[in-house]
Amino acid sequence: MTEKILDIQDLRLNFYTYEGVVQALDGVNLSLRKGETLGVVGETGCGKSVTGLSVLVLVPPPGRIEGGKIVICEKGKLVDMLSEEEDTLRKIRGKHVSMVFQDPRSALNPVYTAGDQIIEVLLRHRRKALALKAIEQLDRQIQQEKAPSAKTQEQKEKKEEKKTPKENAGFLANYYRKRLKRYLKHPKALDIRVSGKIPILRGWKRLIKEEAKKKAVNMLKIMRIPDPERVVGMYPHELSGGMAQRVVIAIALACSPEILIADEPTTNLDVTVQLQILNLIKELKEEFDSSIIYVTHDMGVVAEMSDRVAVMYAGNVVEISAVLQTFRKPLHPYTQALLESIPRHGFPFKSIEGTVPSLIDPPKGCRFHDRCHYAMDLCTREKPRLVEAEEDHFVQCFLYQPVG
Repeated sequence: MTEKILDIQDLRLNFYTYEGVVQALDGVNLSLRKGETLGVVGETGCGKSVTGLSVLVLVPPPGRIEGGKIVICEKGKLVDMLSEEEDTLRKIRGKHVSMVFQDPRSALNPVYTAGDQIIEVLLRHRRKALALKAIEQLDRQIQQEKAPSAKTQEQKEKKEEKKTPKENAGFLANYYRKRLKRYLKHPKALDIRVSGKIPILRGWKRLIKEEAKKKAVNMLKIMRIPDPERVVGMYPHELSGGMAQRVVIAIALACSPEILIADEPTTNLDVTVQLQILNLIKELKEEFDSSIIYVTHDMGVVAEMSDRVAVMYAGNVVEISAVLQTFRKPLHPYTQALLESIPRHGFPFKSIEGTVPSLIDPPKGCRFHDRCHYAMDLCTREKPRLVEAEEDHFVQCFLYQPVG
């Protein structure tokens, strides 16, 4: 797992509020390798969620990305998300990069069924593949409708005189098949656009949607949802918290994205459902061959889910290492304090002294220096760089880099 599928370089993001400018991200550097799960952990307000939203270039106002690069590997081609037009970004979102949001109730549209919201993603990114499936279905239908033996001339003449409903259905099947093939070759042709709007002629579009609905039902089956044929027609308010979260995951994975960002997807669920969702995400990662950024504040979840861990504090990534290395030998004073604050049998409980700083007026230099036992005068004046202190173990602290 050495190939980078996502590379975030010096990402800076501000929120412009009436109280002042919130410096939410202050030069974030992060990478995701193909096939791995990267855990992003830190206290509330450290910038975990907005980092995930920045990857999709979906930062809500009054937020604004002020600098940096977000480079993804899209089918072997490098794409800087921050330099692309909105039309290009819409083609990437949901297809190559998807996000599972923290609160499924907020993520799902209350006036559309679960199936409609999965179908929307499929129609956006998989319409041509669905059209091919519809053609295959029509081919089978046409073959079944053909008589097993050759018809006599007399039967042919009678056929011309009076067509049966079955034969009319056969005519429509052939018409729809031609329309679908035409659509695959020239999706923006005038005749395709016209026939797609006239009720008596647009049945070929209905066939595409029917194939999308089959795919939606199958996605719900993959999500281990009982009776998916019924659930596909249910509205969000009719679903339990665990089922709603599974629907959100189904939407995110519908087009088999290379990168999945999971923003604390188990926060509002009870512990038994949390375990089910965590196990499901691990299974789906292998099934869909996705790379995952798992955002959480729970170190136990990090230990269970992650291959590598990025620790964030006040808009900075302060440490990145393999998950076992993080727990066995944390280097940054904040990571050490974070692990010491976890209740453990036989060890005294230690809380992190002080409070998370206001990002409207953050501390100068290292943003952790006013809570750090190892703080030096230099820490109050200069910001340390993220350096490789040990093999594949990066830390942003003057204790592990040459000064001067």
